[in-house]
Amino acid sequence: MAAPDWAGVARGLDRPSGEPTPWVTGLMVSAIFAVFIAFLLVGVYELVGQLAQWVGVGAVGIVCIGVGWTLWDLRDRPVWRWIVWGTMIGLLAGIGSSIALLTMGR
Repeated sequence: MAAPDWAGVARGLDRPSGEPTPWVTGLMVSAIFAVFIAFLLVGVYELVGQLAQWVGVGAVGIVCIGVGWTLWDLRDRPVWRWIVWGTMIGLLAGIGSSIALLTMGR
């Protein structure tokens, strides 16, 4: 008998579910979170960017680092993985959008 994976047990991965992966629902949740987070970061850029445009990009960067760092440990959990990966995609889209808005002069 193999030794238990204690790292997996600590993260809550010790329960084999035997159920199929809910791809349609999970991808829909990921897409919703990606769009929400991207719009949220554009809003942060627009709000803080009224002071100075570079300050807006800095605020978006700080928010992305904080949220990404916080959620990274949850990426292996069965339900949270969809939320985390959707949020990570939204963070990348939000950073890209704020940089694009900066180069356009908005």
